[in-house]
Amino acid sequence: MLRPIRVVIVDDSTLMQRVLTGLLEQDTAIQIIGTASNGRDAIALVERLRPDVVIMDVHMPIMDGLETTAHLMATCPTPILVLTALAQYDVDITFKMLGAGALDVVEKPRDDKPLALARQSHDLIRRVKLLARVKVVRHLRGRKRSEEAEPHIGTRFTSPALTNPAVTNPALQRRGHEAPAVLAERRPNAAANATRDSGFPVLIIGASTGGPRVVNQILSSLPSGFPAAVVVVQHIAEGFSAGMAEWLGLGCRLPVVVATEHLVVKPGQVLIAPDRSDLLLEAGGIVHLSKSALLLQRPSIDVAMQAAAAVFGRRCTGVLLTGMGRDGAYGMLTVRRAGGHTIAQDQDSSAIFGMPKAAIELGAAAEVLPAAQIAGRLIELVRTTTATPISK
Repeated sequence: MLRPIRVVIVDDSTLMQRVLTGLLEQDTAIQIIGTASNGRDAIALVERLRPDVVIMDVHMPIMDGLETTAHLMATCPTPILVLTALAQYDVDITFKMLGAGALDVVEKPRDDKPLALARQSHDLIRRVKLLARVKVVRHLRGRKRSEEAEPHIGTRFTSPALTNPAVTNPALQRRGHEAPAVLAERRPNAAANATRDSGFPVLIIGASTGGPRVVNQILSSLPSGFPAAVVVVQHIAEGFSAGMAEWLGLGCRLPVVVATEHLVVKPGQVLIAPDRSDLLLEAGGIVHLSKSALLLQRPSIDVAMQAAAAVFGRRCTGVLLTGMGRDGAYGMLTVRRAGGHTIAQDQDSSAIFGMPKAAIELGAAAEVLPAAQIAGRLIELVRTTTATPISK
C-alpha cells in the first residue's frame, strides 16, 4: 500500500486549520500530520516531520508567510502551497512568497455551502497531490526575501532581421492526440499578412506550476526600451492575475499590465493574460479576450500562441516554462510552422517538466534551455529581428 501524502497546515486560525483538515482528509491518500499557528512553530514542525507538502498562510503573528517560506526554502526545501485571501495585503505578499520558492497559490475557503465546499475540496486535493510529486530545490537567496532582481542585461538592437526556418511536415498527431483546431475559423487578410511581414516581434511566454518565479526572472532581465511585445499566459488561481502583474512590474523595467479587450499590443510592454479568458492577438495586434469553451484550461497557452503565430508569423517567439500537462505544446508547434522561434525550459530547472517535455516530444521546441539562460537568448533573438536601437 502506498504511503499517504503527508501535509502540514500553517494558519493562525484554528478554525481554518479544522476546515482544511476536513476538506483534505476526505481523500484517504492525504494525511494531515501537523498544524502550526505561526511561522516559527511551522519551521520547527517541518524540520522535524519532513512533510511532503506545506499549506502556508500569508499573514501570521511572530513570522509571516514570506519570512517562513524564505527560511524553509533555504534550509529545508519543501513544496509549499500558499493559502491566501484576495485582500490586497495578502496578494502582495503571496507573490513575494512565490518568488521565494513557493510553488502555487489557492484562495482560502470562504463559502460554507455544500456545493462550493465540494469544489474547493476537489481543487485543494488536486493541488496538494500535484505538489507532492515536485522535487524542490534549495533557494539560498530566499534569506534575502527574494527582493533582489536578477542582473539586468542591457543591449542595443542594431542587427538586421533574421528569418527562422519553418518546420517542414510536422507531425500533427502524436500518441492519439490531435492539435486542437482553435483557430479554424480565422481567415487570412491583408492586415494580418502585413503584420506578419513587418513591424515588431512578439514573445508569448506560457507557464503553470512553479512559473511565476521563472517568469519574474526572465522579465526582470529584459532591458528598458526592449523592442518586442511580451505576452505572459500563466495558469494561476482565479482572482490573482492583477496581483501577479503588479508584482512582476516591481522588478521589470517594462510596464506590466493585465490585458483588456481591444488593447493594442506594442513593443516595450508586457501583457498578462487575465484569468477566465483566453488572450488572442488579432490583425493589427489588437487584443481579443475570449471566454468560449474551447479547451479545459483557461487562459490557454495553446490558444494564445496559435493566435499570435497566425498574425505575427516569423516575428513570433514562443517560450514554454514549467508546468503540468500539455498546454502550449501545440501552440509552440504552430509558432515553429509559421517560421517563428521556440524555447522550452529544461528539466533540471523546471519544477514540473510536463509542458516543456510535451513540446519537446512533439518536435515543437527549437531550443531547450535552463531558466537562467532564457532571457539572454530572447534578447539575442529580438536583436536579430529588429533594427531599433534602445538605451540600456
